[in-house]
Amino acid sequence: MTTTATFLGPVNELPAEGSDIKLNQSSPVEMCAAIFSNSGIAFDVSREGVVVQSNPQESEVFQRFQINLDEDSKPELAWSDSALEIQLQGLFPDASAFKTLSDASEPEDYVRRFLEVLGSSLHDSGIKHKGATVPLIRWQAGEDQESAQIQLLGLLLADEAQFQSFCQTSKDEVGLIFEDAEIQAHGAREAVTILALIAVTLGSATNAEAGLFKKLKQKKQQAKMQQIAYQNYIQQAQAPVQQVQEQTGWKDTHNDAYYNHELLEAGKNGEKKVIVDIGRQRAVLLIDNQIAIDTAVSTARSGKETPRGVFKITQRVETGKTSTIYGCALPYWQRLDQSAIGLHVGDLPGYAASAGCIRLPHSVAPILFANTASGIEVEVVDHWDQQELQQGYQAQSVLVAQVDGSSSQQAN
Repeated sequence: MTTTATFLGPVNELPAEGSDIKLNQSSPVEMCAAIFSNSGIAFDVSREGVVVQSNPQESEVFQRFQINLDEDSKPELAWSDSALEIQLQGLFPDASAFKTLSDASEPEDYVRRFLEVLGSSLHDSGIKHKGATVPLIRWQAGEDQESAQIQLLGLLLADEAQFQSFCQTSKDEVGLIFEDAEIQAHGAREAVTILALIAVTLGSATNAEAGLFKKLKQKKQQAKMQQIAYQNYIQQAQAPVQQVQEQTGWKDTHNDAYYNHELLEAGKNGEKKVIVDIGRQRAVLLIDNQIAIDTAVSTARSGKETPRGVFKITQRVETGKTSTIYGCALPYWQRLDQSAIGLHVGDLPGYAASAGCIRLPHSVAPILFANTASGIEVEVVDHWDQQELQQGYQAQSVLVAQVDGSSSQQAN
């Protein structure tokens, strides 16, 4: 029997294609939590209200997907073409609900109030879901013990039957923010509509998990609570993640790769380096400071990031590397340092479209793979100036000429 659960996930918080996530097949909720475990969507909750830790004016894209768990096969993620753009700060229009909390309130009280307001706001026609919209969160008490920090992992979309089943089977595993007496008083049927009582949480953060909030706090911008009347804070949006069908070929709208075959043949033992130019969406393989391959690439789409800097290739997998999250193969995989970013075959639609990795044309990747090795440098820059290459080549030529000249003098 196949177990299916539907979620809204913040797709810009997805890890890169090369992430090696160990997914727990026993629970769709735990699987969703694992996928978005490093979500940067976090809130400060206090008597002053709720403030999105990053930029309160920004919005997040949540895409609908299903997790299918079949006991006889690997877990499967199915991404739909339905997505919503949610202005998160708009879900908390004012601080009035939090000002009623007393000095004696515990951090759990702030979490519950947060979920009450969030649940009420999510009961919005923009989501177009008749059942329960259940937030998946992780939280930690504030330093003053009179506030809370909350990380949003995703939203479970459950119908009445699924929610009742979930209440019965998952309470001890992931914890539900509600009182047993409340559910007994209202009944599970009524609780589906009383969203103020519902949320899935991994509980108060353990000491190991607490580091996550420290990391989020370091990234936090100075944001102040602003009373803004957001209009249409939940809107339809384009779905960034495309469901990958069985791959019979990869798209390359450019088809303009350049090869210096003589250099590739003669420079097998030469000094090699790969440069990725984000601005031009191109990559080059240099051999002895000359261009051996020049190809189009596709790097991180808007909302994701391909890290800049100098890296080394640390892992090479010609075939067999796959992405469970995106449902795609990653042929000719070459990992950069210890990150989840790498070079691999993928679609090149003519613009930056990856989740962080550097996609290569199917025709280019095997040749690049054959002419690189572990330890070779890959430099990722916003803009690469080829004049530096020419200057370097000229300097190298002068140096060679000087060496040859001195050798001639000694011979004489």
